Amino acid sequence: MEYRILGPLEVLREGEPVDTGPHKQRSLLALLLIHANRVVPTDRILDELWGDEADGKENSLWVYVSRLRTALEPGLGDAGEAQILTTRDHGYALEVDESSIDAVAFERAVGRGQELLRTDAEEASTVLREALGVWRGSALQDFSYDDFARSEVTRLEELRLGATEDAIEAELRLGRSGELVSELEALWEKNPLRERPVGQLMLALYRAGRSAEALRSFERFRRTIGEELGIDPSPELRRLEEQILLHDSRLQLRTPRSIRTGVGGAVVNPFKGLRPFQEDDAADFFGRDRLVAEVVGRITGGERLVVLVGPSGSGKSSAVRAGLTPAIRKGAISGSDQWRVAHMLPGSYPLIELEAALLRSSIDAPETLGDILNGDDDRGLLRAALRVLPDDSSKLVLIIDQFEELFTLVEDETVRRRFIDQTVRALDDPHGRVIVVATLRSDFYSQPFEFPEFADRMASGIVNVVPLASDELEVAALGPAQASGVVVEPALLAELLTDVIGQPGGLPLFQYTLTELFDRRVGDVLSVDTYRSIGGVQGALTRRANELFDSLDPGEQEAAEQLLLRLVTVAEHDEWSRRRVHASEIVALDVDIVAMQR
Repeated sequence: MEYRILGPLEVLREGEPVDTGPHKQRSLLALLLIHANRVVPTDRILDELWGDEADGKENSLWVYVSRLRTALEPGLGDAGEAQILTTRDHGYALEVDESSIDAVAFERAVGRGQELLRTDAEEASTVLREALGVWRGSALQDFSYDDFARSEVTRLEELRLGATEDAIEAELRLGRSGELVSELEALWEKNPLRERPVGQLMLALYRAGRSAEALRSFERFRRTIGEELGIDPSPELRRLEEQILLHDSRLQLRTPRSIRTGVGGAVVNPFKGLRPFQEDDAADFFGRDRLVAEVVGRITGGERLVVLVGPSGSGKSSAVRAGLTPAIRKGAISGSDQWRVAHMLPGSYPLIELEAALLRSSIDAPETLGDILNGDDDRGLLRAALRVLPDDSSKLVLIIDQFEELFTLVEDETVRRRFIDQTVRALDDPHGRVIVVATLRSDFYSQPFEFPEFADRMASGIVNVVPLASDELEVAALGPAQASGVVVEPALLAELLTDVIGQPGGLPLFQYTLTELFDRRVGDVLSVDTYRSIGGVQGALTRRANELFDSLDPGEQEAAEQLLLRLVTVAEHDEWSRRRVHASEIVALDVDIVAMQR
């Protein structure tokens, strides 16, 4: 016999339905199934089924019991002793194998699935989905308005909801984010005050590349529970929102540039001065389509190490951050919308920087990877990458910006060697789970060749970053301006390009000059007269630097000199590079500390 209460009440004998009679008789059966193998006192049955009208209903109850016995045990004669619906201890009991009740079998399967969730997401998903598959409607569907069933219906529906969330949790771990979004949206629609589906939906949307929708979901939930319950989202959900914002700069919610404004309604300057473009500046990044396409093509073609080589100020960092990274996230390479991207600068402690980059790359990352990366195993980077990747089909793109820092700032040769060895071992992984994209100043081109095993892998992946051609410079100037609703005078564009083309380090000066012109625009026009008044490309930066320095008092000027001298490091053969300075080193200088702070 099979007893089914996860939907309309059904009893099956050898797969065929058993007629269990009218509603009141079926209510009795449902009540006894809820308390299977336990005696339900007669007084309680009468109260549960008839309530205030229970007086004088004993005979009716006896009739229903008799008919149910006949239905459940059709061969039972008048003198036979019932084996299923028994009479004992002033009440009745349904004596059944509990596994024959679909609700009991479901509950046991859910418990097994929850155990598996700790160790085997694939099997947990299978077990939980199969368990959920036995449902044919709502629990005790025929008795949704009967008081006797209310608490059991609530319990079973809560169990079903929890099992659904656990199945989704398992599938999120397996990387099936995109296909879960619709299910999660429907689940949340039915349970608008329940937090767990919201968190899972945010995670699924984020992984599916729909980051803005993830944040909007959080905001909608926050408003809903605020209005309905007068409470805020839990610290865990708020932390998830913060982590998504932290780990993916794409989540900055953008409005079209034509209406994007800053404080006081002023249009935001789309040019970046002397700083490189970041990923959230992608909407302002123009002119490097050919370079980005070449790097994407190299990766698509199977290169696991791509090194962008060019002089200082050629735009290498901007290309990988504002060009390549958004392209990867948008699926420019087959499947890359599911990849993880980690950005790092080697600094003085590259293994620590590597750990931080990997932890930032995924909201599912463990608390630490230091024990993996700092051990003697040269598979440290590969093992750490596998810890942060969501599934077997995903890859990690490790972007090492300013790769020359590995040779100019790292003093411990053992650390440098360990970093190189781990990188090489990760590149050699037969499954190709790690791709490395590095930027390297051309005057440090020879440094990696001190490590032959790295140089061998680098040779075929070199991309030379040449100065922007005239058409690229034109796009780099006109694109951001037009998107901001600003006009560039043709005479200004012609003069600006003439002054920049062929100039060493011209690109940063080009960006800086456009930044100044935008801030000094007349109405919505960037004019050639303004350009000339600030001294053109060569004069704009010098003029501004002198203004700033002259605004300092003598003590501040001395502090500035000492600070700026320490922001450059000189290596062998008079090769120089930028240097990041610890605050402790700055405050230890023999200058006025108050002036240095200012």
